[in-house]
Amino acid sequence: MMKMLVVGDFQGVFPAKLKNKIKKENFELVVGVGDYGGIMDWKPFIFDIFKRLKRGDERISPEDFYGKKKFKAILKKDYKMGKMVLTELNKIGKPVVLIFGNTDDEWYSHPLYKRQKAKKKALNYLKKLKNIKVITYGKTTHNDFDFIGAGGYMDIEAYYKKKTFKAKSERDNIKRKIKINRKMRVRFFKLLRKAHISKREKIFVYHFPPYGVFDIIKDKKNPMDGESAGIKYFSEAVKKYKPSLVLCGHMHEYRGIKKIYGVPVINSGDAGEGKAAIVEVFNGKTKVKFIN
Repeated sequence: MMKMLVVGDFQGVFPAKLKNKIKKENFELVVGVGDYGGIMDWKPFIFDIFKRLKRGDERISPEDFYGKKKFKAILKKDYKMGKMVLTELNKIGKPVVLIFGNTDDEWYSHPLYKRQKAKKKALNYLKKLKNIKVITYGKTTHNDFDFIGAGGYMDIEAYYKKKTFKAKSERDNIKRKIKINRKMRVRFFKLLRKAHISKREKIFVYHFPPYGVFDIIKDKKNPMDGESAGIKYFSEAVKKYKPSLVLCGHMHEYRGIKKIYGVPVINSGDAGEGKAAIVEVFNGKTKVKFIN
C-alpha cells in the first residue's frame, strides 16, 4: 500500500492555496510529473513557431522574437521560478520522486538532442535538495514499488505530419525527429526490460501523456488545436508491461483518471492553477482524491 501526492505543470507558479492544502493531507511520497519552470512568457513564441511552420515559413530564434535583452530576462526569470518550485517541493519534507518536463530545459540533459544540456548551476543546486530523486530517464524504488520515468522534451505525434509543417527545412527536421523518436523508444524499452526483472509493482511516470488518453490538444488559440500530443511508445509500454498505474501531465486542458489497456492513467491537473492529486494504491486498486 502507498499514498502519494502527485503534482506537476507549475510553469513557475506554486500557489499559496495549494501549499496550504498539501499541509493538511497525509501521504508518504511526492511524485512530480514535470514543468516546474516554463513560465507563460514563452507561450507567444511557441505559438509563433507553430503558425510559421503551418504557413510554410521558416522558424525564427527566441532572440529575434523577443530581442536579446528581453530574451535574457525571460531565461533568468524562468530559472528563478523553476528553482523556487523545486525548493518548495523539497521543503514538504517527504521523499520526492520526479521527472523533468519539456519546459525544464536548464535542469536536465537530453540523451540524444545534444543542444539540450543541463546548466552546471542547476545541477549543483539539485544536489542540495536532499529529498529529491530525479528519474527523468531512469528508475527508483520506494515502498516495494518501482517508479520508471520518461520525461524531458519529446516530439509528439503531431510533429511528424508533413502536411502540417510545410517549410522545406522542416521536412528534413521531421526525418531527424523520427530517427530520434525510434532511438528513444529503444532506450525506454531497454530500461523497462531491466526493471521487469524485479517482481515489484510498477508505476510509470510520464510527462507527456500516452497516445490515446488525455492527449488531444483542445485550445482554439493553439495552432495545433485538435492534434495529438501523445507518445505512441508510451502506450505500447503500458500494453506490454501492464504497470499498476501511469502518472502524466503536460496537457493543462485535462484532469482526471482514465484507463488504457486496463491500466489507470492519472493527470493530476495544473499545479500552477492550484491543482494536484492524492493517489492511493493498495491491493491492485487505485483511489484518487483531486485537490483544487
